[in-house]
Amino acid sequence: MKVLNFGSLNYDHVYEMAHFTMPKETQSSLSYIRNFGGKGLNQSIALAKAGLEVYHAGKVGSDGQDFIDYLKRYGVDTTYLKKDDEEATGHAIIEVCEGQNRIILHGGANQSIDERQIDEVLEHFDKEDVLLVQNEISNMAYLLDKAHEKGLTIAFNTAPMDDKVFTYPLDKVDIFIVNEIEAAGLAKCESQDVDEIIKALQEKYYDKKIVLTVGEKGSYYLQKDILIHQDIYKAEVVDTTAAGDTFTGFFLASYLKDGDIAKALDLAARASGITVQGKGAAQSIPDISQL
Repeated sequence: MKVLNFGSLNYDHVYEMAHFTMPKETQSSLSYIRNFGGKGLNQSIALAKAGLEVYHAGKVGSDGQDFIDYLKRYGVDTTYLKKDDEEATGHAIIEVCEGQNRIILHGGANQSIDERQIDEVLEHFDKEDVLLVQNEISNMAYLLDKAHEKGLTIAFNTAPMDDKVFTYPLDKVDIFIVNEIEAAGLAKCESQDVDEIIKALQEKYYDKKIVLTVGEKGSYYLQKDILIHQDIYKAEVVDTTAAGDTFTGFFLASYLKDGDIAKALDLAARASGITVQGKGAAQSIPDISQL
């Protein structure tokens, strides 16, 4: 079994702030750092640090060689990561305040992934393999269709959640990985109550495997009438960036190894509990030995 993460790569421009900037306000940051990020990159590194062999496909700009080197450093296979000479690497502007963050995303080269690249990559994978995707690259509908045709198991982290998601062939997805905001959007549930969101998900996606993270309330796994809850591991929160990506990577790595859902939820909770104690994205993701 091989895991293919067809995902985004972004330069993260991270500003520590006294408070989140308001409309018409200008304020100075307390600090600044540029990190390697993007939900795709973060999740590939989390999978690799959790002990799984992972291939990362996607695009960076001509300025993106550092991303290739960075992924290789953590054991991620970059054979299917291409450079785009016409688009710059994607980037995100991240405000961090009291452990919470607010993000502005620019897709850049992530939005230049075409059908030809998708076909070329999928030639090397078959029904024994797993595809992980997020909602930060172009041609998602085509990718999901073609991966399903080849029999790959598809895990979809619907972040960032927007109306484009409903133009994708969601019936081809095997595993949805969502937080409570994404889950409410996916289920078209207007309530912010976790129980109501779970009920709506079960009604709309009854046969699908769903992993739901709900911050301080922990996480859930649901499929048909199965519902498993996992508490968080309390930690001093410094920066929540990449906590969800860490959870995704460690859950999938554990689940794909032995199929034990409760064990996978527990491992993911411990890993994300470590991530929030460090600053930045990929560099705050723990190694399996730290757990």
